[in-house]
Amino acid sequence: MNNSSLKWLVLLPLSVMVVVSLFEGGSRGLWAAERIIFRYGLLERSLSVADLEQFAATGQASLELASYLRLLPPAHQRQLRLALQERLRLSPVAVAQLLYSPLGQELMVQASRLLETQSRQENALALRGALILAAADPNGLTPLSVIRHYPSQSLRFDLKEGLAILKNFQHTIRTTEMILDVVRQQAVEHPTQSIPTNVQSLLQLGSWQWLEMPWAAVDESPWRLQLTGHSRPIEADFYLPIVPAGQRVPVVIVSHGLGASRYSYRYLCQHLASHGFAVIALEHVGSSTRQLLSFPMGYVSSRTAAQEFLDRPLDVTFVLNRLGVFPEQLYPWQGRLNLERVAMIGQSFGGYTALTLAGAPLDFQQLRRHCTRSVLESFNVSLLLQCQAQALPPKVYSLKDSRVQAVIAVNPITSAVFSPESLSQLKIPIMFVAASDDAIAPAVEEQIYPFTWLTTPDRYLS
Repeated sequence: MNNSSLKWLVLLPLSVMVVVSLFEGGSRGLWAAERIIFRYGLLERSLSVADLEQFAATGQASLELASYLRLLPPAHQRQLRLALQERLRLSPVAVAQLLYSPLGQELMVQASRLLETQSRQENALALRGALILAAADPNGLTPLSVIRHYPSQSLRFDLKEGLAILKNFQHTIRTTEMILDVVRQQAVEHPTQSIPTNVQSLLQLGSWQWLEMPWAAVDESPWRLQLTGHSRPIEADFYLPIVPAGQRVPVVIVSHGLGASRYSYRYLCQHLASHGFAVIALEHVGSSTRQLLSFPMGYVSSRTAAQEFLDRPLDVTFVLNRLGVFPEQLYPWQGRLNLERVAMIGQSFGGYTALTLAGAPLDFQQLRRHCTRSVLESFNVSLLLQCQAQALPPKVYSLKDSRVQAVIAVNPITSAVFSPESLSQLKIPIMFVAASDDAIAPAVEEQIYPFTWLTTPDRYLS
């Protein structure tokens, strides 16, 4: 799933939370029929949706809204307006497909804790319907269009719950910035060593030409059937460098994230091929763009979604096994690819895939500990995905592939599916790549803390 889609799904309650701070003072007033009602125990206050729309469009506030805006610093007023203007261009079909997925359904349930219909009932179905209708709105999918399409005369917001979440959000931001500052300072004090003169720099395009070749097969192996109960189509693109005859070619496998595809990192595959690496870009058919946008509403169950935590690493093992047994599929490179010492690059869900193949087992106790929190409490959207793994039978899965000898995990999801005990089992070189502005897998919780769980001597954080 791409970052913009999931990020926006949490934007509505978060943008409403910005408005929460308007109600920490001021007097009670009456507003128009189309309104957002903020409830704190027995006390209720409301804001006119029309006034919010005017403020979002022009920056001008009504007298009533202005009396509340004065409680906010100018920077927060600008943030509120930007939040109300946030727009996502997605078709109603795409939004419906997303919200009917297990991840979308779970998020709607969590968001409905804050939002109620006029009859004061939590209603995930109402919120989902409003999001789908707002996607068809000529003005696009915005927080205000969602509110306008909410199937109730008014929308109630639990202010007490919202304030608690807002406080936790502010604490999370402060903690994140503090930890990132420490990491940055350590990077300055202990800079990365320069590239040895005898090692080729990968910063520039290499000198080798390459051939791109599609590849497909069906995994009906007993191992797959035993673990998942189904066969699975496997698709990949090979990027094969044209190197001198007899030269052994190193292999890199690229595993995409949720809602991406084998084409998502084509630029990276081509770049590596230009440096003499044979690159295998896999398509994980159960968690790719095509799967996300093609399943019928309600078709994908939590069990089916959970099996992807097994299917993904099995995809890699199958490809390596198949190419080893049928080297003629690599003509004219048969026998020239080093399939016994493979490096993996995985992004997000692909990072999980790579770490699992490297030897980190799923930890179901860790899942139980982490999956009691909601996304709106933790601000970690990746938990929506990670906690799907709870639907698997809780046992030890042997998914390690000893041919994977090095891993680069880019924004990997880790905190719930792995534990210090599982990541400490990794013995090969591991690099975590973190991004401080990642909206799905927050750097501190998903990369920086888990990095400290690694015990392999060759471990790197970028």
